[in-house]
This record gives sequence, structure tokens and C-alpha cells, in this order.
Amino acid sequence: MTIHLDLATVLLLHQCSFLVGAVCFVYMRLQSRSGEGLGALAAGYFSLALASALAGLGEQHLLSLPVWGFGSATLGVAGYALFWIGIRRLSSGKSRRMDWWALAIPAMVAVLAFATQFHLVSYLRGSVGNGFAFASLAASAVCILRDRARERLPVRFLLAALIALGALLALLVIAGLLIPSVAPMTPIWAFFLRIMCQFAIALFIIILVTERTEAELRCVAETDMLTGIGNRRWFMSTLPRSMIEGDALLLMDLDFFKQVNDRFGHDAGDAVLVSFAEAISRSLRPGDSFGRLGGEEFGLYLPKMAASEALATAQRLCGVARGLVVECGGERISLTVSIGVAIAVDDQRSLTDLFKLADAALYAAKDSGRDRAVLFDPSLRAAA
Repeated sequence: MTIHLDLATVLLLHQCSFLVGAVCFVYMRLQSRSGEGLGALAAGYFSLALASALAGLGEQHLLSLPVWGFGSATLGVAGYALFWIGIRRLSSGKSRRMDWWALAIPAMVAVLAFATQFHLVSYLRGSVGNGFAFASLAASAVCILRDRARERLPVRFLLAALIALGALLALLVIAGLLIPSVAPMTPIWAFFLRIMCQFAIALFIIILVTERTEAELRCVAETDMLTGIGNRRWFMSTLPRSMIEGDALLLMDLDFFKQVNDRFGHDAGDAVLVSFAEAISRSLRPGDSFGRLGGEEFGLYLPKMAASEALATAQRLCGVARGLVVECGGERISLTVSIGVAIAVDDQRSLTDLFKLADAALYAAKDSGRDRAVLFDPSLRAAA
């Protein structure tokens, strides 16, 4: 069975795909706090829908060729310029004024149309419009992939692939118009497939915004708002439920921190916590997990580390804290830290057990004079 597509039906679907996408972008822009670029995308889709509507009216002989040909050509190019602006802003999360210079291109197309009257020739009008569509879509796909290092969302690859597919279909439309004898499909079929692709692009843009919002909420829920490092919830989520032999857990407690608050004020105490968290964070390996457990207590997880190496690391971190001098309100505040170290062994690998052992070692460090690191050993088992 052969399926026949008439141009009027395809143009109607074309309009609907852009209108649905534009309405969705407007709604998401009103609802989302991380919707930079959605406004430009909505404007671009509305412009493309209007260009398609003019072409549809022209096909029904309700508008003269000079009117609808000029309008559809310029509005189509403007729509894809706005699409690129929107994608670049959405992908990077940044707004740049220079992006709007892309709208100079449809202005140049309008001047070219007046000068050459290319919009009166069907294959030239289609080739110019789809040529710019290809350039805009290809540049948009590159933007999505280029920014993936800044924001590692899985949907980026799917969105980039769909936009690249749209660019390829635009090339197929041009091939069908200029060299129909070698084109793999007719322009109307390539155009129809682009409509399906546009629906999918709009859907995955919405998914990108949703995933970004969820990631931001997750970050807020798992970040200590004072120090900027992970909070207790985040730290516990990074730990394996059953430790591997050789994993190390360090519990840190700033010495005499209550006296800092009482003597210098809570602002000074906050400055001490921030300085300590920043200094320790700079001293760790990429795979280590460091978080604030509450108050002046911090936790550090060191995977695959021998007992002697874990103790040496803890002693080094004591030195890092000892070398800090925090200036606040004209006062110079020095600090020290006590650290309890526990190593997972065959008979004690559970997270609960390791916390008990590290806590016992921490108390031993405080009882023996503070400003030191203590490795748990069997003599501390009663305290654990």
C-alpha cells in the first residue's frame, strides 16, 4: 500500500507541531526557574508556525505569491535564528546580548529577497530556508554537546541527536528540491519526517528543563549551605552499605569550637567552619568524600587505604587545620581538630560498626589532649 502525502496536510501538521511546541515553551518558562532561553525558543516556534501558515494560505491561493513567499522565507529564517539563540541560552544557562545579532540574518534575507526576488521561485525559496535551517540546527546540536561537561544530564545526548537528525532532514529537503534524481526521498516526505522530529525536539527540551530543575533541587538538598560542601545526607549517600576491607572512615571535630562562638561570636564561628571546610577539601584526592555531619563535626571517607596511610592522612589534615588562621572582625583565630580513624576489616565492615569505631577513636583523641589523630585499635573496643 502506498501512502500519499499532500502538501496542504503536511503544512497543517507543520503549523501544529510548532504551535504545540511554542505553547509548551511558554508554559515551562512561566513555571521554571531554570528556563533561560525558553522565551526565545517559544518566539522561534511561533515565527516558524506563522511562516508555515502563510505558505498554507499561499497554497490555497488565498494570498499572492509575492506576499506569502516573502513572508514565509523571512519568518522561517527568523524562526530558526531565534531557535539557535534559545538553544544556546538554554544549554549554557547564560544570557549574552551578542546572541541577538543572529537576527541580522533574516534582515539580510529580506534585503536579498527584495533585490533578487528569489522568494518567487519555489525551489530557491525552499533551498534558502532549509539551508539556514540546517545551519541553525547543526550549530544548536554542537551547543548542546559542547556544554555537557558543565552539566552532565543524560538527555543532552538524545536532544543533540534529534536536533542533528533535523539538520540532516533539512539537507534531504534541499537535495530533493535541487537534485531529485539522486535524493533518497521526496522533499515532502523529508519535510514530514522533520515535523515528527520537531515534536520530539520540543519534548526533549522540556525533559532537559525538568532534569535540570530536579538536579538543582537535589543539589540544594544535599549541600551544606554554610560551607558549600556536602551535608550529612549527601555524605551518607556516598558511603557503601558494606565497606570493603581497607576503606577508611575519619570523623573530625573542631576543638573548643563552642569557645570560639562564645568569645568571638557566631559570625566568627561560621568563618572558621568555612575556612576549615575549604582547606580540607583542597587537601583530598578526587575519589574521597568529605562532608559536614552537623555543627563542628565533619566526616571523611577514604576508599582503599591502608591503616598506616589513613592515619598519616589524618595527621596531615591535623597539620592543615593547625596552620589555619582565620581573621574575622579584626581578630585572628587559630584552630585545631581532633580526628578518629577507623579501618574496615573482615569482621567489621558495616557502616554502623565503622562509625562506632571512628567515634571511639575520636573520643580517644580528645581525651588524650586534642589536636591529634587516633587510629582505632582493640584497646578502645570497650568505648566503641
